[in-house]
Amino acid sequence: MEAGSVKNIGLRGVIVADSHISMVDGEAGELAYRGFSIRDLAQEATYEEIVYLLLVGSPPTRKQLTETKAKLAEYRALPDEIRSMLECRNKEADPMDVMQAAVATLADIDPDLNSDDREVVYNSCLKLISRFATITAAWHRVRNNREPVVLEIDQSHAASFFQGIHDKKPTAEETDLIDLMLVLHADHTFNASTFTVREVASTQAHLYASISAGVGALSGALHGGANANVMRMLLEIGNTDNVEPWIKSQIDNGKKIMGLGHAVYKTEDPRAGILKEVAEKALKGKDEEKWFDLCLKVEKTGREHLRKKRNLDLYPNVDFYSSPILYGQGLAIDMFPVIFAVSRMAGWCAHYLEERFAEAQPKPALYRPKANYTGVLCEGTTCEWPGIDDRKETPQ
Repeated sequence: MEAGSVKNIGLRGVIVADSHISMVDGEAGELAYRGFSIRDLAQEATYEEIVYLLLVGSPPTRKQLTETKAKLAEYRALPDEIRSMLECRNKEADPMDVMQAAVATLADIDPDLNSDDREVVYNSCLKLISRFATITAAWHRVRNNREPVVLEIDQSHAASFFQGIHDKKPTAEETDLIDLMLVLHADHTFNASTFTVREVASTQAHLYASISAGVGALSGALHGGANANVMRMLLEIGNTDNVEPWIKSQIDNGKKIMGLGHAVYKTEDPRAGILKEVAEKALKGKDEEKWFDLCLKVEKTGREHLRKKRNLDLYPNVDFYSSPILYGQGLAIDMFPVIFAVSRMAGWCAHYLEERFAEAQPKPALYRPKANYTGVLCEGTTCEWPGIDDRKETPQ
């Protein structure tokens, strides 16, 4: 006989730890970092300010912001060990696999790897945030048979990242666009990758082991890979004339419309509303404007059909309008999840610090969830091991 099963809820709604870092109100459509609304932060804060806010817990003073920028700039150069690793990788490798390996490799060159001093680990977090962006830009170029850019240090994190990809200084508008994308994706409570980081950190694994695990979790199609799949959907549809039949076919066949709906938000994802306005402005008058127009029609038509056919009222999530923005930056689709990770590195590091150094109370414990066994049960709960000649063949 088999044990009884329970509904697999994927931990939805299950509170596993206290956290001071970010808050999502899915019913109201609100997201806040350390109590500050994402709508206000999107208008007023830079990514460097968000890094300090998430890692330390309060907005930086002018002096603290200057020090944070200086530290990020100090660690910006591409380490020789990482450059050698990138040059050895298969240029067809999935960028998320390359970046996961790069994070693990960074452990080899951090002399403070096993420190238990929060200030020392905080400094390692700044190293990782800065270097991950540099490595991402370098891989974008190496995989296309181009030399990595020697980055200037007298510029912002966003401007440096743009320069590393395009080998030119960005305009103020281009810098602001990248900076906003980084701010909006920096943290989102206990999503799959952040929970992965915290679960590994709870074992007292070092920073790089925990973050590399988070990169692996983000690589999945249902998490960081979702923004790439939105763009693939838009390319498949092709133009606005094809939207109606494509949507009807998807719904009639029980398939999803990528970018509509969210596991937490029951109303509009606040980041999606911001990005919708940004995408319209950033792509206006460019060839890529057609992808924004296509998004508008997919959103309108998809929501109408979902309400009518499935009685669902789904709103766009953060991936929906971020995709045409990233595509408009000339990035390959398989790089989209990595750009997500460049931003989320700040949130992951903040959660690592909180998990390891017990900012939240009670002190975090080693995660050890319980599974509901639904396999075979025999008399006395365990079965008698059969002899080799008494066994039946079972399919693989």
